[in-house]
Amino acid sequence: MTIEERKHLITVREDAWKARGKGAANDSTQFTVAGRMVKRGLASPTAITPVTSPIGSKTRGTTPVSKPLEDIEARPDMQLESDLKLDRLETFLRRLNNKEVMKPDDDETFAKFYRSVDSTVPRSPVELDEDFDVIFDPYAPKLTSSVAEHKRAVRPKRRVQASKNPLKMLAAREDLLQEYTEQRLNVAFMESKRMKVEKMSSNSSFSEVTLAGLASKENFSNVNLRSVNLTEQNSNNSAVPHKKLMLLQVKGRRHVQTRLVEPRASSLNSGDCFLLISPHHCFLWVGEFANVIEKAKASELATLIQTKRELGCRATYIQTIEEGINTHTHAAKDFWKLLGGQTSYQSAGDPKEDEQYETAIIETNCTYRLMDDKLVLVFDFGSEVYVWHGKEVTLAQRKIAFQLAKHLWNGTFDYENCDINPLDPGECNPLIPRKGQGRPDWAIFGRLTEHNETILFKEKFLDWTELKRPNEKNASELTQQKEDPRVEVKPYDVTRMVSMPQTTAGTVLDGVNVGRGYGLVEGADRRQFEIASVSVDVWHILEFDYSRLPKQSIGQFHEGDAYVVKWKFTVRTAVGSQQRGEHPARVAGKEKCVYFFWQGRQSTISEKGTSALMTVELDEERGAQGGMVVHSGRREEEEENTQSGWRLYCVRGEVPVEGNLLEVACHCSSLRSRTSMVVLNVNKALIYLWHGCKAQAHTKEVGRTAANKIKEQCPLEAGLHSSSKVTIHECDEGSEPLGFWDALGRRDRKAYDCMLQDPGNFNFTPRLFILSSSSGDFAATEFMYPARDPSVVNSMPFLQEDLYSAPQPALFLVDNHHEVYLWQGWWPAENKITGSARIRWAADRKSAMGTVLRYCRGKSVKKPPPKSYLIHAGLEPLTFTNMFPSWEHREDIAEITEMDTEVSNQITLVEDVLAKLCQTVYPLADLLARPLPEGVDPLKLEIYLTDEDFEFALDMTRDEYNALPAWKQVNLKKAKGLF
Repeated sequence: MTIEERKHLITVREDAWKARGKGAANDSTQFTVAGRMVKRGLASPTAITPVTSPIGSKTRGTTPVSKPLEDIEARPDMQLESDLKLDRLETFLRRLNNKEVMKPDDDETFAKFYRSVDSTVPRSPVELDEDFDVIFDPYAPKLTSSVAEHKRAVRPKRRVQASKNPLKMLAAREDLLQEYTEQRLNVAFMESKRMKVEKMSSNSSFSEVTLAGLASKENFSNVNLRSVNLTEQNSNNSAVPHKKLMLLQVKGRRHVQTRLVEPRASSLNSGDCFLLISPHHCFLWVGEFANVIEKAKASELATLIQTKRELGCRATYIQTIEEGINTHTHAAKDFWKLLGGQTSYQSAGDPKEDEQYETAIIETNCTYRLMDDKLVLVFDFGSEVYVWHGKEVTLAQRKIAFQLAKHLWNGTFDYENCDINPLDPGECNPLIPRKGQGRPDWAIFGRLTEHNETILFKEKFLDWTELKRPNEKNASELTQQKEDPRVEVKPYDVTRMVSMPQTTAGTVLDGVNVGRGYGLVEGADRRQFEIASVSVDVWHILEFDYSRLPKQSIGQFHEGDAYVVKWKFTVRTAVGSQQRGEHPARVAGKEKCVYFFWQGRQSTISEKGTSALMTVELDEERGAQGGMVVHSGRREEEEENTQSGWRLYCVRGEVPVEGNLLEVACHCSSLRSRTSMVVLNVNKALIYLWHGCKAQAHTKEVGRTAANKIKEQCPLEAGLHSSSKVTIHECDEGSEPLGFWDALGRRDRKAYDCMLQDPGNFNFTPRLFILSSSSGDFAATEFMYPARDPSVVNSMPFLQEDLYSAPQPALFLVDNHHEVYLWQGWWPAENKITGSARIRWAADRKSAMGTVLRYCRGKSVKKPPPKSYLIHAGLEPLTFTNMFPSWEHREDIAEITEMDTEVSNQITLVEDVLAKLCQTVYPLADLLARPLPEGVDPLKLEIYLTDEDFEFALDMTRDEYNALPAWKQVNLKKAKGLF
């Protein structure tokens, strides 16, 4: 076959490949943003061209452009080198077949291949007695550079006669060093420092930076926090690096930019992704023509902000809104409401606009630093201005940098010479000029310190990296392990769950287990120690200030505030009769001081951060706080909290000295038959101590102790005064006086699931397990009550936040002795579960239900197993919510749950749902319908068909189908609608 024929054949096959729709040209019209916009008529067909980098286009213009080569015309009289090689090969094969003796051709001899050497150059014999340099050819070219001349000039003079052996001559030289001794300074200091760090980190899970902070001896009593008024808190003077409402634009292709834009509907466009962040919401808005890089970046940012509670966002889940798909849902209404109403916004721009935007927006960045100081920097990103400083910067330098940054913030900005205005990149607001005075109110002026930067600030840098723990697992392995949908998940071993834990509450502080904070405790060496309190001090933390509580207010907390508690205690060794519980002998002990921070569930992020900064030593264990009362609202809103005149508290705790009160809604539905309640009339100074019919004796005693403390202390936080004469009336459930129902409204026993007619015994402690396969293997982890005491019954050890604050969707096993519940959380995103997430969730649900049924059989070996029920978040029945001290109905969660058509308010048995999930055969019509039945693997729909339906749907038998390669099986299922 000639070259012309081969070229023609290649051209024909290439045209056929493109015609079948598998070529690169067809891909560009189907899968790129430009191709989709051309289909919709929003761009011209010329837009479907390879996108060139704007940076590359600048440098490419300096090099000459070569003229494209013309097509080579094949002519028979043209002698090509390839034809000559083919002729020689044919001649060689012909001679080999004829067995002729081959002779070297003139064109293939060595004389032609190698360069001939002129042998007429005179050669002189080399005398070995001469110097070693004589060996070299005197006619060889020598180096004449300055480097070579310098080497010859500094060549050392020989002190001895030259040796005939060059190795001996080299060994005889004395100016060459044979050994090198390293000189190290501060060896002892560095080694002692290393040993201290190693000793501190050997038995600790904290990082080196955390350990260094805990070991510091900074005196926090000398730290004065700045006091500001209410107007300054709402302005930019606070330098908080985030706003209550922020709209972030995610735009780009190569290096995606995340910028703050004005939070209004007109700032949106169809070609980018946007994040709307508020204290209680996290919305992800995806434009119709956003590219895949923008979508991936926006999803990653939303996950980080929601999980790590960045930028002041405390949303429990992310709400995704895709343009043209789910823009009319309940979440979309909240989205448009935060933006001030749904209005028109811009359409998608040119497909090449993303890279042009990257180059233009980067040119608007400005960076300033103090003279001769690299640890204080000011970054101006247009809509964001940050003052960043290191940890070792002095207070004077910080003040100077802050004042200069404030002048920059309030001064004139000018972007007339820039291609884009960072304050209005879409040019949608004519009120924002390119040159003006002062930044808009929605812009950010923030102060950042080293290692405390926000995610929005980190996104401005191309190579920002986070420090990782050395014992951290490989991220790629974890990702592969989580995303593999076909990993088999097995139920958990219930033998590890059935046995009741006998561990008591304990907190290790400074290497000492203080137990419950009082009495005798046992050390690691089996010795007895006595813990005794010396003093307790409490500070109330505001967002920008703090105040010390008076002595009479110690123990009075609000769920909307944060506090720092300073506890001084002594540790004494118990000796002699003291160990036998007799009168203790006074033995000198070591005094210790510990700081705790108490954060209410409704407190702000700033208050939590301020309380953490004031704390010297922190501990995550929620130790017992004797006599604590948690009021609703905030301390500044005490007058509003006491306007109704009636307040209702739930009694918690099992030991009288540790009893605490939790304020709940003053309504009949807040009563609980398994505990005691305190009803306080502020105006009449009257207390009704109400005992439920199933309350334990020690619970009633805890309630009496708590009521007497209120009577003695008359706390101002509860609306009482020191002159109040408090009267206590004790009553039982079913025999309440008439005045009791004046506080709770009409008498409605069904509102709180009254247990007066229940003959069952309730002397048990509920248990709570979280079921998850996030670590790879399906496991059950028990939630332990922080102030647990195994010797007594804990009626209500858990809170609603234990369920709702877990990463969703979550699965919890709740053991109420008489029945077992499987609580199923909600999916944060409103779109359908697809791909690996759906398969993993179905596998987790099956394993959780199998674990619940095995748990019921394992805990009642001799008796019939208790019933197990499946309940959904937002639709919990009254029998379930009465297991918690208080319960707030979440309407937003209920709407998400009700989107599933099969979910209803009726209680469903776990075994019935599991049998439905484990169904192995489905009709063909059910598998072709959408959504698919629960528990069905969307990647293997053919395994659920009968043999008749299989042949009818795929036009072949199972054996013929299994003989096909995997890619043909997938294409066949797609064509038949079974994928």
